[in-house]
Formats: sequence, C-alpha cells, structure tokens
Amino acid sequence: MNLKHIVAATDESDAGRQAVRVALELAGAVGARVTVMRAVQTSSAEVMAGIPSAPTEDGGPELERLERWLAADMPKLAKAPPMTTAVTFGLPGIEIARFAEHEGGDLLILGRKPRSRMARLLVGDTADAVARRSHLPCLFVPVRAVVPRKVLVAIDGSERGMVVLTAAAAFANALRAQLHVVTVEPVRHDEPADLSSATPASRTMRAAAQVRAAVQRELEVRRGDPAEQILAAVEERIPDVLVIGCHRGGPPGILEAGSTARRLAHTAPCAVLTIPL
Repeated sequence: MNLKHIVAATDESDAGRQAVRVALELAGAVGARVTVMRAVQTSSAEVMAGIPSAPTEDGGPELERLERWLAADMPKLAKAPPMTTAVTFGLPGIEIARFAEHEGGDLLILGRKPRSRMARLLVGDTADAVARRSHLPCLFVPVRAVVPRKVLVAIDGSERGMVVLTAAAAFANALRAQLHVVTVEPVRHDEPADLSSATPASRTMRAAAQVRAAVQRELEVRRGDPAEQILAAVEERIPDVLVIGCHRGGPPGILEAGSTARRLAHTAPCAVLTIPL
C-alpha cells in the first residue's frame, strides 16, 4: 500500500470530523497529501436523469461551507500535510468511491457513526455501500480513533488472504505499527476439540509458513465462528485497527445474512481497514 494520497470523505458529524483528523495526522506521519471531500445527497430523480456529479473545486456554497468548518475545526499539527477540498453531488455511497478512484487516492477514510443494536441489523448505510464499491482500501474510524500503533490482520489462509496480509503489512510498516496476524479454523462437529487443536488444517499450516516468510510473525490460530473469534482477538489484543478482506459487490441487507467482513466492519470496536478482494 503506497500512501501518497489520502482521501477523507466527511460530513459535519462527529464521525465525519474524526475522519478528517485521522487523515491529516496519518498523512503527516507518512508524508502524504490529503483531499477532503463531501458528497452532497441529490434527489433520486436527478440521479436517474443522469445529471453530472463532477467534483466542484472552484466555488459554490457547499464547497465554501466545507472549507469554513474545516478552517474552524482543523487539528493543530506541527507539520500540516498539503490539503485540497472538493464537493460532489449524487448518492454518497456511489460518489465517494467514484471520486477517490478518479482522483488517484491510495486510501479512503470515512467516519463510523455510532449505531444502535437494532440499526446494526440493517446494513444500508453509506460506509457499507462504499466498502462494497471501492477499489481502494477503506479505513473506517470511530469517533475516538487515533493514528494506528497496533494493527491486527485477519486472514483466511487462501491466496486472497495473502493479499490482505501484504496490504496490512505495508500499512503497519508505513506507520511503524506493531502487526499481529490471526486466522480462524471452522470447528467440525464430528471431530473432538483436542484432535482439531493438535492437527491444524493443511491450509492453516501453509498460511503459517507464508506469514513467517512474509512478515516474520507467528500466525495465531483460533477455532470457532470466524466473526466471533476475530472479535475475541480484538478484545484481547486491543488493536487500533483491524484489517480484513472485503468482497466487492452485493446489495445491502440484513447483517446476519452478510459476510464475515460486513459483520466485523459494523461491530468491531476499533477502526477497520477493508482491503478489496
């Protein structure tokens, strides 16, 4: 992951403001530039009519409003990174990912808004839509997020898992953060727990060797439900960021019917970095 251009998608919520703060602090740490953008919701009729949603960089009340509150809320940094601003119009879940890719971003940062238990059952918000559409890694940060110092990456032992590991290692190295790697083996109901613990799956053994070769770390192997075990690892390790692979595409819907990645993205207490697969 080459962190040269970070895009922060924001609104005037606490979560949106935190996305900007983390983007600026992270950019200052790695020497990147930042684009702060806002996607303004337009009507469905305008979207269906195909009205252009090009970013506005040369004026307009929405851009002026964005720049005003940025000026008032900008974190005091010893060395502020180069920053530009832009506004797009359309459906935020579509326009944010489209803008970040069009502008050549390396990382897209969004805020994670607090959600009630009932709200978490329905996955239809902007963050989920962006994660399902983005070709870029997406960092979703809670209100109290900090620049990462501890990174936990969850892999599944497949070749796609190695893609996630490579991206997580590059992210951790850029920030000089600690890296821990975990995988979860499913439990077979017809096999004693002590036997499965003593004889890890061949894919797990291969993944452990790849992890040692790639990042010089030992692979932590857990057993059980993937989402539950990864969340348990988060609780024990207390990372600043959880890195997971995220399959692109698919409609929003009931959280329990979605993938492990979607469950983790909505329930992990720390920031979540999704790597598109």
